[in-house]
Amino acid sequence: MKKILLFLFFPALTLAQDLHPVSFAPGCCSERTGIPIYTYNPDESGEMMQVYVANKYSEKSIFYNGKYDPWKDSEYKDSELYNQRYIVPPGTLPIAKGKFLDQTEVANIHFEEFLFFMVRDSGRYKDRTYIPKQENKYVLNYYKNSEFSFFPVLAVSFETAETYCKWRAEQLNVGLKEMLMDEPNKYKFIGRLPTKEEWLVAAGSPIDEIRIAPHEVTKKGSQFLEEDIIKKRFATESMLLKASFISYNVNLKYENQGIPIEMPQYIYSFEPNKRGFYNLYGNVKELVAEGYSIGGSYLTSNTEEALFEEDYTQSYKTDVGFRCLVEVAKR
Repeated sequence: MKKILLFLFFPALTLAQDLHPVSFAPGCCSERTGIPIYTYNPDESGEMMQVYVANKYSEKSIFYNGKYDPWKDSEYKDSELYNQRYIVPPGTLPIAKGKFLDQTEVANIHFEEFLFFMVRDSGRYKDRTYIPKQENKYVLNYYKNSEFSFFPVLAVSFETAETYCKWRAEQLNVGLKEMLMDEPNKYKFIGRLPTKEEWLVAAGSPIDEIRIAPHEVTKKGSQFLEEDIIKKRFATESMLLKASFISYNVNLKYENQGIPIEMPQYIYSFEPNKRGFYNLYGNVKELVAEGYSIGGSYLTSNTEEALFEEDYTQSYKTDVGFRCLVEVAKR
């Protein structure tokens, strides 16, 4: 069997890192492009992102089980997929030969990066076409709040999601040419939304992936709930009275007790599935190439009808997000 030949773009994106990024410790570079992290500010578009002032209580404090490295731990690690001689786009895992899907949903911080470069490279007001359409509560307390930098971006239109995926691949191709050195034109990345069939390959069967699970609320988790969730009006104070919850191992609505938080959670929260992907079922519904979203969300129940409903609505939805598929192709 061929030895794995992995070329990672940037030192900050090594698979051996101990911790996933959070709002007060985002790392130097974007998880999606490897570019140094910038903020999006229509008035000061050259300003570096200042997220280190975020609350010291981490979004990892709730529903988080630590770093999971599917390249090392996955049952698929010895398969042909994980031994293909391709350059691996940052933040992705393989689903087929030359096809890599984002390990998590696209987060607010990733989308802010996209808007920053839209303004910088295309001019002021270019961003207006792409800004998510969200209710004021979510714009002010969620989307523009650095505490939720690594939570899924919401209410992005299908067309904007497609544009983001293509833009992301273009940024990766710049680094790819530099990295290939002697053969700069051998490969290229193509970015797009996954098809429903590709999404299902990564998601696996809900019967196999979804189960009932207890969730303990630690002291730090309770502090994060109080400071960032309850104060922003995404949950009531009754949350603080519970030391544990019975729900699913993914973020779906649990009819009896459940987790009464009116927003999705940290992109690395809950358990990764067998292939190492986070939140394909639950957290937010996800857009696919056919033009609708599937997968269920924190607002939907664990039924086949809810999980595979073809939802064509994107604007003002608080439970619709997306992730990208990146193909490696020969030029």
